[in-house]
Amino acid sequence: MQRTRNLLFNICFALNCLLVFLLLFESRLAIPAWLQVAGRMHTMLLHFPLVLLILYITWMLFMGNRSHENEFTRHISEFLLLFSALTAAISALMGLFLSTEEGFDTPLVNWHKWGGTALSLLSILWFTYREKINRVRGFRISISLACLLILVLTGHQGATITHGENYLLAPVSPEKRAKVVLMEEAEVYKDMVRPVLESKCMSCHNAQKAKGHLSMETETLLVKGGKNGKLWDTTAAGFGLLLNRVHLDPDDKKHMPPKGKPQLSDQEIQLLYLWIKSGAGFKTRVMDLPETDSIRIIAHSRFNTIETDDYDFTAADEMKIKNLNNNYRVVSALAMNSPALGASFFSASAYSTEQLKDLLAVKKQLVSLNLTKMPVKDDGLKTISEFSNLRKLNLSFTSISGKNLDELNKLKELRQLSLSGTVVKKEDIHKLTGLKKLSRLYLWNTGLNETEINQLAVALKGVVVEKGFAGDTTVLKLTPPVLLNEEQIITDPIVLRLKHYVNGVSIRYTLDGTDPDSIKSPEYKQNTTLSQHVTVKAKAFKPGWISSDIMETYFYSAKYRVDSVINLLPPEEQYKGDGPRTLTDLVKGEAGNFKSGKWLGYRKNKMESLLQFSSPVTVSSVTLSTLIDIGGYIMPPVSIEVWGGDDAGHLKLLSRLTPQQPLKVAPAYLKAFELSFSPVLLKYIKIVAVPVSKLPLWHPGKGDKGWIFADEVFVN
Repeated sequence: MQRTRNLLFNICFALNCLLVFLLLFESRLAIPAWLQVAGRMHTMLLHFPLVLLILYITWMLFMGNRSHENEFTRHISEFLLLFSALTAAISALMGLFLSTEEGFDTPLVNWHKWGGTALSLLSILWFTYREKINRVRGFRISISLACLLILVLTGHQGATITHGENYLLAPVSPEKRAKVVLMEEAEVYKDMVRPVLESKCMSCHNAQKAKGHLSMETETLLVKGGKNGKLWDTTAAGFGLLLNRVHLDPDDKKHMPPKGKPQLSDQEIQLLYLWIKSGAGFKTRVMDLPETDSIRIIAHSRFNTIETDDYDFTAADEMKIKNLNNNYRVVSALAMNSPALGASFFSASAYSTEQLKDLLAVKKQLVSLNLTKMPVKDDGLKTISEFSNLRKLNLSFTSISGKNLDELNKLKELRQLSLSGTVVKKEDIHKLTGLKKLSRLYLWNTGLNETEINQLAVALKGVVVEKGFAGDTTVLKLTPPVLLNEEQIITDPIVLRLKHYVNGVSIRYTLDGTDPDSIKSPEYKQNTTLSQHVTVKAKAFKPGWISSDIMETYFYSAKYRVDSVINLLPPEEQYKGDGPRTLTDLVKGEAGNFKSGKWLGYRKNKMESLLQFSSPVTVSSVTLSTLIDIGGYIMPPVSIEVWGGDDAGHLKLLSRLTPQQPLKVAPAYLKAFELSFSPVLLKYIKIVAVPVSKLPLWHPGKGDKGWIFADEVFVN
């Protein structure tokens, strides 16, 4: 036992001598390849001294001299400390070898090396003078705490080198906690691209560990690139080094991230590609992109909007909301199953301050307030300031002068503020210093000139100031017609109701799926009756204006009410709606919100649902109403089948449909698939829809499995 202990001590002493020598002459050190292999084992071996030292320190702090009361515990204590010192020396040497590789020449790495060396030397000194140190309680506690402090600091530095700044304490550091970003505030680089780089790249490419002389921690260093040049080049094949490395075979030694590290998902690769292709801007806001832009579509699946945000307050009483609605004021939920409310006023002659004060009954839930063109005066701002959760406030073309504008500083959650068409001045806007979360300010057609607005745009950091456009020769584009029909499910014939808010506009429409034009398509005259499945397309025209985009909507006919529904295969747990009843409750889901609770979502299973009637009915068509959200991986079914008969166990195939698959990413939309067949008397109907098994190569999630989202089945 004594010989073994002496041998280990001598080895430990020799290793420490070698460690100090190499550290002092590190600048002349050249490590052969076989020692580099040993150096890379540093991260594997370093846990031994950490654990052994902590065990010995704990032993000393709680056992003290009692650890030497018998021969057995004394030997355990001594060998525990000796192995701690030996493994600390080996680990420090390996770390020294590893630090000679490129990318590690930083002050933090040097501090980490000296910390590891200090821990190794302190451990062997403790073992050498253990009897004297452990005999005196003060010495024993002091050296225990010193070892523990060096161990924690050195370990923290090592974690920072390998995992990024403040890795150890990040979960409890308030400034490092993930900030909730809404779609309206999100920036492409800061909130979409940089998080990808932080999670998948910066552990190896940071100020402490710049492999390939590449650091990604700042925009300047990212643009600068590394030893192999710049990271992107929009004129090069494959758009440059970054994307080329990402797309290499995972077994290729140049593939990034390296094999064994967390890999980029297909959507993350697609995001980097789209960002670089668009010019790799660092200040572009998501909401400034066109609605059809692929980056914006990806962002839609990642961020909540003001309407769909997760709020921590409870919903208002439904009766209270109902009582607040009248012919001139509408109060309603902003999204399904959300407690957030929006309020709008529609008649300037009927508006009064008292009507505004009525909304204080739901002041906690009011998130959006539209007062455009209402005769709101400065004293009304005091009432508005009481809506503490307000995110969107529209005061456009109101009668405010700006005198009491500082009242709005109480709205700590306000993100969007419109003062367009008012007489506010530059000094009034400067009063809004308390709106720390404000991200968009609308000031067109105000008392501010262009120079003052530009100055405000610079002064209000982080706020986008919208100043409109200039130019008398600009030709404006009409907005699409507005559909006034609240229900899109036809149980009895209804009158089509369309409207446009620009005087003199002609609305042309079609009911056969073709696009309306200004010559052949019928003009809307408020006497069109709808009684069956139909696609309504409408477009606005006016001389001197650019015609509008097409407003398209689908009306669904529901002649028969199903008595019961069984989902033969279950939907995914997080998208199970109101169970089987979801398919027959005549409640439509929205295109922009697949989390509304109105949808059944299928991915692992195909959709297979059985509909039953209490008595047989004559059926000639079945329609499946679905959501298509390509960016959210929600695709048309690969196939849809309708089976029917009088016996649930013996059904016949009535119709099969193979929907056309999209060829590119597009905004979310609703789509109905109608399957027609010869009239047949049925008591049972089974509808089967199969999701896409592999998303196509052009899709951000190529190769992944697609979803089906359905909200209704209509039987006619």
